[in-house]
Amino acid sequence: MSTMNKIENVKEQYKDDNNLATRIKLHAKHSTNKQGLTPWLFEKYSFSCGNRILELGCGNGEQWKNHIQQLPVDCILVLSDISEGMVKNVWEKYSTNKNLLVQNIDIQNIPFPDNCFDVIIANHMLYHVPDLQKSLSEVKRILKVGGKFYAATNGNGGMRLYLHNAFKQVNPESNFFTQKFSFNMQNGMEILRGYFDDVQKYDFEDSLSITETQDLIDWLKSTITIANYSENDLNGLYDYFERIRQREGSINIPKEAGLFISTKFLVLNVK
Repeated sequence: MSTMNKIENVKEQYKDDNNLATRIKLHAKHSTNKQGLTPWLFEKYSFSCGNRILELGCGNGEQWKNHIQQLPVDCILVLSDISEGMVKNVWEKYSTNKNLLVQNIDIQNIPFPDNCFDVIIANHMLYHVPDLQKSLSEVKRILKVGGKFYAATNGNGGMRLYLHNAFKQVNPESNFFTQKFSFNMQNGMEILRGYFDDVQKYDFEDSLSITETQDLIDWLKSTITIANYSENDLNGLYDYFERIRQREGSINIPKEAGLFISTKFLVLNVK
C-alpha cells in the first residue's frame, strides 16, 4: 500500500482543511483554464427534481459554494467525509441549508440501504481508498438503477511527472512522484467497467502557469503527510523553480485531470 492510501496518512492529511485549501489556492490562482474545474464539473453533473445526491469524500465542501441553492426542487444533498474535522467544517459552512445533511462516512462501509441515491459523487478521493474494490461495490449497491456515479481524478503524467523530474534535477538520487494513483485517468475506465454498465470519460484541459514560486513550495509542503518525501527533501527546490520563473516568466506545469461518468443499469438474467 502506498503512503497515499494508508488510512492513517489520509486522516492526518485531512484532519482539517488547511492542506486542501493550500492546494485549491494554487490551482485557483495559477491555472490557465479560467473556467475552473468546479464550474466544468457542474456542467457535467445532471440533477433532477427530487434527486437524492451523495458526495463521498467531500473535503471542505468548497465545490458546493453557491450551488446548493441552485439544486432542483426537493433534492436532498448528503455531504460526507471520513474526516471528522472536514465534516465539522462543512456543517459550519452549510448548516442553514434545509436540503442538506452532513455525515461522517467511510466509502468502504456506507451506512445506507441498497438503491437509495440517484447521484453519487467521489472527486479526487478514490486513489486514497485502501480497498477500492469494496468501495466501488458499496457505491454500486446504494446507487439506484439508472443512477449516475461521477468520479473525478488525476492522471499519472502531468504535474506528477513534472515534479518527479524537478526533484531529480535537484537530487539525482531522488525517486519521488513515482507512485502511481491507484485510480487515475489512465486506468479509471477499465476499473469502473467492472462495476457499471456504461462508463464515459471526459478530459479537463488545463495547465499551471505559476508566477509566485512560494505557492508551489507551499503546495509541496501540503502533501507531505501523504507523500514519500519530507520537508528536508524540498531543500534546493525553491531556487530551482525560481530560476525557471525568472528565465521564463512563470513555472509552466502540465496537468492531467478529468471525470468519469458511470451509469447503473438493470441487468436481466435471460435463460
